[in-house]
This record gives sequence, structure tokens and C-alpha cells, in this order.
Amino acid sequence: MPQDQSMAAIYRGYLDGATPAGMTGHITGADSALHLAVWSHAVGDRHTAHACAVRAAELDPASEFARLLVRFTAGPDTGDVYDSPAAFQAFIRGGGNIALYEATSAALRHAHQRHRPHRLLDIGAGDGLALLPALDDDAPHVDVVEPSADLLAHTRDALRRRGISHQVWNCTVQDFAAAHPDRQWDLAQSTFALQSVPPHQRPAILQWLAQHTRTFVLVEFDVPEVPEPLAPDWFGEFLRRVERGVREYDDDRDLVGLGFILPVVLGKFGTTDRTNHEQSIQDWTAQLRAAGFAEVTAHRLHDYWWQPAHVVEAHH
Repeated sequence: MPQDQSMAAIYRGYLDGATPAGMTGHITGADSALHLAVWSHAVGDRHTAHACAVRAAELDPASEFARLLVRFTAGPDTGDVYDSPAAFQAFIRGGGNIALYEATSAALRHAHQRHRPHRLLDIGAGDGLALLPALDDDAPHVDVVEPSADLLAHTRDALRRRGISHQVWNCTVQDFAAAHPDRQWDLAQSTFALQSVPPHQRPAILQWLAQHTRTFVLVEFDVPEVPEPLAPDWFGEFLRRVERGVREYDDDRDLVGLGFILPVVLGKFGTTDRTNHEQSIQDWTAQLRAAGFAEVTAHRLHDYWWQPAHVVEAHH
């Protein structure tokens, strides 16, 4: 049976309520084995997930995603991907992220130069890779919100060394917003961070931003809604994208793949405990307008192996 027909049969089984373990007879190649491995992982069947990942690696020894998935499914469940600062920092400082973050910092710097804020809020700054290069010698006061204590320490120390007035909060944006009903900023920004806010909480956060800043700059990936991520066409494209992504790393491939890329991308297939809740730029702009921003514009910022990144500006 050809690969496309095999994946189609597996998908029909998924839609009909079959279990992954009952569909292993449909494996005809690495892609269909990975199809079953990812489905098994999504429903918590780690035994079948690992067995199918092993089969995929045997069928295609050149597949780096299969090799990493064998190791990933062999161990215990992982925690929050941001619990591994080393993997995250290696991820954003390698591969296509080098050019992506250069473009992101340039977009932020351009926004600062146009709007000249006196008080700046950065939500989810991480270790400052996007924020710090965007700040010039005449930097405003910077407030930073970041839930990872380890990543926040890097940003705080760098701001101190540069003598930039700042204050940091080690918390989520949800907790920060609840604790600061009155504070105001000239400009707020967030780069690849608000996707972590669950969809049901996102409108309230965007409304809070609309009430507390004149301008908001958002950088996110344009990720169209995927009603059925196990559908063969989308899954085949997913495999190609992830293979390209992990191959962008050499010495740090296992650290980045196991500690960040796989936990994030496999979350696309689960319904609980997701770390990222991406959406389209069209949805981001619509939600910002609904939150109270009068003018919202967006433009493509940078092509990336996962999806293209866009910068969105919202103004009153």
C-alpha cells in the first residue's frame, strides 16, 4: 500500500474511533509509522508511540525527527518546555532563529524610534534576545514580565549592566494584569509569548492591554487553524517542516529537539496540557480590534520553517 493510502487508512481509523495500537498493520513506511506514533503520543499510549517511532527510524534511518521521537517516547513525560532554559536558549540562538530574532529586534527598534516611549512594557521577554538589541542609548524605562525565573535573570542582569532603568516581575501576564489595574505604559510589546496564553483567557489580556497602553507591538507566527492535525495532507507537511527545523541544528540538535521542538510541536496534537495556542494573524488583528484598539496593522516580517512571522501594531 502506498504511503498516502496508508496514512489515509490510519486517519479513517482515527475518525471512526479506532485505537492507534489497533492500526499498526497499516504501517507501510516511515511517514505512516510516524503518523501512528504521534497519534499514540497524543492519547497517552506511550508504548505504541515508542514502538511506532522505532519502526519509523528503522524504515527511514535518515529521519532525524524519527530518531528524536524514539528517544522522546522512551523517557518519562516531560514537563513545561520552558523548564529547560538551556534547550530554549540554544533553540533561539541557532538555526533560522538567528535571522528571525535579528528581524524581530529591528522591528521593535523601529517601533521605539517612531513612538519614543518613556515607559515600555515587555511581556514574555525571555532572556532578552529580542528586547535587548532593540534598546538604544536613549532607552526608556523598561518593565519586564517573564514567568521563567532563569530566563528573567539574564534579562535583568543585562539591563543592569547597561544602566537601563527597569523593573522585572517573575510571573505570567495573567497574574501581572490582575495585580496592576492602574499602571500605564506608552508602548507594550510581546514577541512569541502571547501564544502561550490559553484562548479563553486571551480576550481579557488584550482588553487589559488596550486599557493600559497607547501602542502595542506583537510579533507572532501566522498559524491558520488546523481542525484535524492528523489529516494526511496537513500531517505530511508537518513532517517536512519539523524535519527541516531540527536539521537546522548541529551540535545542539538533541538538546534543542528533545528539550524544545518536540514538546512544542507534539502539543499541536493534544487537547490538554498544551504550551502553545497559536492562531492566524487575521485572528490576532480581529481580537486586538475587539479589545478596543482603534487601528491595527500587520505585515510579514520573516519567513521561518514553522510558519512566517508577522509584526502587528495596534494603536488608539
